[in-house]
Amino acid sequence: CFGRTPPAFARAVQRTAMYIRKRSALGLLLAHGSLVAWLLCSAPTIEGNVCDGVSPALLLDKDRIQDLWACASAYQEANWWHVTATFMAVYIAMKGLAGPAFTLCILAGALYPLPLAQFLTGVGEAFGSSACYLLSGALARPVVGRLFPAKLEALRLRAEAEKEHMLIFNVWLRMTPFLPNWFCNLACPLVGVPLRPFFVASLFGTQGSLLFLTLTGATLRDLGESRFELGSSFRRRALLLAALMAVLQCVPLLFIWRQKRRAAAAASRKEV
Repeated sequence: CFGRTPPAFARAVQRTAMYIRKRSALGLLLAHGSLVAWLLCSAPTIEGNVCDGVSPALLLDKDRIQDLWACASAYQEANWWHVTATFMAVYIAMKGLAGPAFTLCILAGALYPLPLAQFLTGVGEAFGSSACYLLSGALARPVVGRLFPAKLEALRLRAEAEKEHMLIFNVWLRMTPFLPNWFCNLACPLVGVPLRPFFVASLFGTQGSLLFLTLTGATLRDLGESRFELGSSFRRRALLLAALMAVLQCVPLLFIWRQKRRAAAAASRKEV
């Protein structure tokens, strides 16, 4: 009576769980899409004539790009909360759909002080990547498996080998240039990576690349405020940051290597 669960019952439970996950993912997608649409459609206007005759096409006009910057700055200052809510909603939506968000990171550096820009983009990375994780696990498994079978198998083997250092392994995935973040977001739920270390690594492991992009946006802001005169410190700061990112990418690998070396030494002592 209390023996093993019948295979038919186990399959029925599995199908029910998959059905619930798919419905939940679709509901999450619809709810967030509705929020983004409402925020964009309810955008307030700005008083005055600072934005008269301004459009995104001015990005191509070197003589009038200062007018575009003045309009964007005035609008962000007059409608701070709406701009911030819209920015976060769009950022999470972009990451949730496995889209690139580097332009939004640059925009954050231009619109906000650097600590706040880092916080907003870090939170957006964590929640947006986790949304992509859930959507991929519920809806995209057949598509991803068909398009990237070799990469999925390689990542599955590596995740299995590093299952005792899953958090550090996820941080390394966020830092390495060999796997793009969108692929990690899609593949991690399919190779057995738990959501908790995935979320934490998405929040903290992306800070280096986010800092580079937000600093780029801050530099563009400074250029806009100084009539786009490029200072001599820009190249030096970019080179120093690139070198720092290269060093940080090696830290998780060094930690894993040391942990494995200690485990191997402990095992050899036990054998002796």
